[in-house]
Amino acid sequence: MPSFLQMNDCLSTRNGHLYIEECDTVELVKQFGSPLFVFSENQIRENVQRFQRAFQNGWPDGPVKVLPAAKANWIPAIQRILASEGCGCDVYSEGELTIALEAEFEPSLISVNGVPKDEAHIYRCVDAGVRITIDSLEEVPIIERAATELNKVAHVRLRLKPALPGFTRHSDFVGEGLVPTDVAALVYKGGLTFDQVMEVAPRLLRTKNVELVGFHQHHGRHSRMLEYWEEQMRQFAREIGRVCRALDGYQPREIDIGGGFPIPRDPFNAATDYSEPLQLAALQGISNLLKVFGKGVRYRVLASLIDLFETHPNQTPAYSIEEYAEVCTRTLRQELLRHGVSLDGVMLQLEPGRSIHGNAGIHLTTVKSIKRMTHPIRWTYVIVDTTEFWFTGGRYEHHLHEYVFANKVDHPLVGKADIIGRSCYGDRILPIVPIPDVEVGDILAILDAGAYQEVSMSHFNAIPRPASVLVHGRQAELIRRRESEQDVFRRDVIPERLQRIRNRVPSEEKR
Repeated sequence: MPSFLQMNDCLSTRNGHLYIEECDTVELVKQFGSPLFVFSENQIRENVQRFQRAFQNGWPDGPVKVLPAAKANWIPAIQRILASEGCGCDVYSEGELTIALEAEFEPSLISVNGVPKDEAHIYRCVDAGVRITIDSLEEVPIIERAATELNKVAHVRLRLKPALPGFTRHSDFVGEGLVPTDVAALVYKGGLTFDQVMEVAPRLLRTKNVELVGFHQHHGRHSRMLEYWEEQMRQFAREIGRVCRALDGYQPREIDIGGGFPIPRDPFNAATDYSEPLQLAALQGISNLLKVFGKGVRYRVLASLIDLFETHPNQTPAYSIEEYAEVCTRTLRQELLRHGVSLDGVMLQLEPGRSIHGNAGIHLTTVKSIKRMTHPIRWTYVIVDTTEFWFTGGRYEHHLHEYVFANKVDHPLVGKADIIGRSCYGDRILPIVPIPDVEVGDILAILDAGAYQEVSMSHFNAIPRPASVLVHGRQAELIRRRESEQDVFRRDVIPERLQRIRNRVPSEEKR
């Protein structure tokens, strides 16, 4: 059995083909075209239910609500699935708020995060009755004014910014490089310091049309290690206790711990090898030394070394939802009680994104060309009809996805190749990976592509973006159509004066 099938999710193999739920992925490509995003409804529901059960088991004091992050996959059909599960929704932008309201999430379970929030957005939030997570001092007077003018109560939470001094390992965010997590968390824009909280919290408690319902925090996916989550909860509880004491015993009704939980085959930042700077330095030194042996020897040796260095460094599966839930709830409860915060009836909220959607989606793409170079370096390129620009989040965050050839799941791996996309960029989707005996027309399935990938696609090279399909058992339904060339250019406007300009061929070329 291939290792990727040992995760007990929506994928299986039958007669050498990859299935998602009860649908043959090869047949899906025949029906809907290639490339294609495919999402499993049952996997999304199962992920939500596991989070709900696991956190509720560890939080006996009050209700638990899962508020999946819309940013991870805001396709309206998928948001409808989440709403039907009784979830809330974590939104950031005006557009995400529109999707959440149209999906009919309970407004009190819509968490509006982000900074800055403009005035129109805040007015709409107050009018809709959603939770506004205050993340800047400038929001407060606008919220007060909106509540007064609309004659409605604004329900708000304060986003705290607990420091993480107990976790100094490097951050998994590529943009942070080798920066320690505690430093990366401090310099991130989100959250209010204790002094900023105390500047606005007493005012909020005095304001007639504003109700402070609790606290929020979100540090995100700096690490998959349990120690990181333990430190988050410890410091969040400490900060809540500190604020409550300063507010003469205020007791929150809601506590939102944010998200950032990984999935088992987590592709996020999996391509980053933190020994890479040393490897590159060694490779450069060896390259210079090999010049004395001539270019033939130098190229052969360097090709072997590159193959050796191009590893998959982060292949250890992440912890389970249940393990993250246990450490989060145990630590948070213990520390809140230690700091004098009552838990009686307190609603615990969490905002997972990639851990709801990641393993519920795959990307199917067709092999269009196979190029082999034998001299001066042996190299094989398998060129497919997708592009890394449809994996934009992965491109910038060094994702490394598991993959399988969907029509050759049980074929032996007989060589190595770069999986290359169709754009004019290098488009190295999967570098130097084992492959079976690949032929033009084979279907490659890129796994764990359900979070951030589809919703962050770009129009690089003016290529129309692919379709998305939702499967439910044997049923497959289109939930986002394939774009046409007209779709690519639909926002463009050519000023009238430029429309009158015609190509001017230089006189010497005319002759």
